[in-house]
Amino acid sequence: MSRRSWILFLIPVVIWSTTFYAITLQLGSVTTPTYAVGLRFGCAALMLFVWLAIRGEPLRLTPKLHAWTAASGVCAYGISYVLTYIAEQSIPSGLVAIAFTLMVFLTPALTRLVYGTPITRLTWLGGSLGVVGVVMCFLPDVMQARVSDAFVWGMVAMAVAALVSSIGAVCSIKLNRIGVPVVTYTAWAMAYGAAATFAYGQLSGQVLRLDSQPLFWAAFAYLTVAGTIVTFLCYLTLLKREGSARTMYISVLAPVGAVLVSIIWEGLQLQVLTLFGILIALSGAWITLSKKTT
Repeated sequence: MSRRSWILFLIPVVIWSTTFYAITLQLGSVTTPTYAVGLRFGCAALMLFVWLAIRGEPLRLTPKLHAWTAASGVCAYGISYVLTYIAEQSIPSGLVAIAFTLMVFLTPALTRLVYGTPITRLTWLGGSLGVVGVVMCFLPDVMQARVSDAFVWGMVAMAVAALVSSIGAVCSIKLNRIGVPVVTYTAWAMAYGAAATFAYGQLSGQVLRLDSQPLFWAAFAYLTVAGTIVTFLCYLTLLKREGSARTMYISVLAPVGAVLVSIIWEGLQLQVLTLFGILIALSGAWITLSKKTT
């Protein structure tokens, strides 16, 4: 990859590695996770719209483009996040991270199905090593999980979340191919995602309450600006430049980065199994990012 592509790749990996920790600062709040996510994407969309207006860049989309943008936003920023929060209530966070690594397979497969984009053996090899590495990193957490009806439904929810996120990525690829500016369709997609999330909150009977704790809003600001606007713009631009196989490896390295953050900030003890998992995931990254894959 070029230097610019490497920057676009590393920024989401580094920031999303830390958002796992930032989200914990919002747990136990009177603002439910559903509304926290809805506010996060709603504020991000508003800031992007203001940015577009200041720069005099296009805001309007045709009805057809709105349909593609709505599909992308509802999938990537609405359904996926709601299902993830539902799943986190019944399965360990390690399993959530493992489930999202499925995007390294799902997105290239869907891209192949929809657009006919070829998938190389190196793509499958690099992705497989990445998934194995993440599984090894979180294996102790997984082994402690108790299988129950709630556990099964949590795993189903995460599998669907990964699939829906991949569908959102495929819709973004379509918008990239049409030539819609990344910032323009991202602003609309996040607005649609926020609307879908708020709709779910209302339909599920949740009450919107705003937290009064400064720490909650500090985490919210970081998640909105860095964890949403900066990362997704980098992610979608990289998707346009390098394709799905390389871009989706972000979903592998971000959980690995989160483990390293926990070791540095939270005193997590580095185990031999975790170390091997990190090395295997990095070897998969080298295969995927340094070779000619799609």
